[in-house]
Amino acid sequence: MRRLLVTLSALLCLSSGASQAADVALSDHPQWRSLLHFDRDGAFSEPRSAVLDDDFFLAENGQLDPVAELAATLRALRASPVPGQAHARCRFPARAMWLERMTGETWPEAGCPEWKAWREEHAGAEVGLVFASGYLGNPASFFGHLMLHLDKTGREQGMTPSRLLDTSLNFGADVPDEDGLVPYMAKGLFGGYEAEYSRAPFYRNTALYSEREMRDLWQYRLALPEAERELLVAHLFEVIGQDFDYLFLTQNCASRIARTLELVVDADLTPSGAPWVAPETLVRAIGDAEVAGRPLLEEVRHVPSRRLQTEWRYRALARPEQAAATAVWSSVDELDMEAEAFRRLAPGRRAAVLDTLLGHAAFLKQTGEVPNLAEQERRLLQARLALPAGSESLKSADPVPLHEATPPALVRLEGIDNETLGAAARLILRPLQYDLLDGNATRMPDAALEVGRLEVDLDDEGARLNRLELFRVTNLHASSVPLPTLAGVSWHASGGIARARLDCDDCLEGHVTLLAGRSWRRGRHLPFALLGGQLRSERHQAGPLAPMVRLGLLSDWTPRQRSLMQVTQADGLKGEAGRLTRWRFQHRLALGKELDLRTGVEADDTAHEVSLGLSWYF
Repeated sequence: MRRLLVTLSALLCLSSGASQAADVALSDHPQWRSLLHFDRDGAFSEPRSAVLDDDFFLAENGQLDPVAELAATLRALRASPVPGQAHARCRFPARAMWLERMTGETWPEAGCPEWKAWREEHAGAEVGLVFASGYLGNPASFFGHLMLHLDKTGREQGMTPSRLLDTSLNFGADVPDEDGLVPYMAKGLFGGYEAEYSRAPFYRNTALYSEREMRDLWQYRLALPEAERELLVAHLFEVIGQDFDYLFLTQNCASRIARTLELVVDADLTPSGAPWVAPETLVRAIGDAEVAGRPLLEEVRHVPSRRLQTEWRYRALARPEQAAATAVWSSVDELDMEAEAFRRLAPGRRAAVLDTLLGHAAFLKQTGEVPNLAEQERRLLQARLALPAGSESLKSADPVPLHEATPPALVRLEGIDNETLGAAARLILRPLQYDLLDGNATRMPDAALEVGRLEVDLDDEGARLNRLELFRVTNLHASSVPLPTLAGVSWHASGGIARARLDCDDCLEGHVTLLAGRSWRRGRHLPFALLGGQLRSERHQAGPLAPMVRLGLLSDWTPRQRSLMQVTQADGLKGEAGRLTRWRFQHRLALGKELDLRTGVEADDTAHEVSLGLSWYF
């Protein structure tokens, strides 16, 4: 609406001949500010462009003054081309296009070979987003990653060779190779890195995210009118290679792509002034937004990771064929092509088994150094070539796209009964992201990532803090199929404040916990064992450092029901007084995408506690 009002104001000024007033009105237009990447006005700061490069501006103070930049741009567009110098319409084709539409002026002809090549390459291309699911191997990728996508093949279905040549535009930080984890986290959180848009063929991103990091990709095609699509494609030409500020939480791929799309979408795609912006925030906003009176989101396409493709192929096999697959490849370094379970299958079914094993070999190739893998892959290929040509189509399990999955933030109200402290209500708030019970394959299977979880108990005596977890990250690293793999390390890291024991309401202690171990897939059940330690304050605990062991069992009973059982023992190394065993059982019943019911029982050496609560996700 504001865009429409500013446009009408500028047109009125132009029609009345008030050019200065028209320039001021145009400079305040949301699309002009989007072209300059002026972020929304901050509560305590003056508006400025997020672009750091001086070459992006034609006015000396254009980074701070959109009025001056508009005047300088109009002067440059009206000027005659100078041999050997790039004209303004060549450097800034989106500005030239937008100002021509707004003012009705035309600009002098100029040779623009780079812009002409870009425009011809992406003529008629559809615009969309690509979301790469979360990756716990890099803190900056915990919440997933977003890229812009220029789809040259339009509505063509499937992952065809031509689709792999589509253009992806990635917004990412330039991180020096010598920066270790501590400088990386510090600069990422507080500043020190610059970022830019870079372009690459889509197949490179498929190789990196889907093949090497085993992350699922989701392509979101946007239903932009042709004029808006042309303007956005022209603007992307302008910003490739320009330097921007970068912060993990706020100035990241999600916020910058949102600001870029707001050039052609008359809506705030991410909240203003939010303490963080996650890729999921933008994806959900795309699912709700409209443009020209119709939904912005036109189509969603899933590109499964190599891990997921292998799982689908294996689960599509009949039980005798699955038995044959495990008989042929019983351990990582052994291949038995003469296994009886395999030899008695019909040729067509042996082919299906070998296709699955070849997919698994491709998976292993990306997960670590496997002895003799090249030789084993050669033998599988040789056996496959002796069988009938052709393979069965990959049958997907229709995973839920991110914008339709359970939202990341939650409010839960529980009733609790503690045998020592009595009954109370517990309010739980979590802004981000998912735990082991509400996590799903859309994000990352068998993993948890929670940030800022707050638990407050309420009773007749008032409110008291039960827990504040700054972060909790768990990756059980479970194999989805019973084919041999390299041993993956399951791990857990958390930090925050919590009650030291269940029999007290004021024994809060700070802690940082690090654990590592293994997990084993057993059908619907996933047992795991973790070993490590806890660094903690010791006002109510014995010893600042406590070795710790945790045993657990995560069970998927139905698509709507999941349970988690954990037993943890910590030893403060000061005899019986420093040793504490705690066990906890939780069960979740999903009532829909935004609601669930949870029950729990928790006990330690001092007391036990039961709970029943209702969660709302948003």
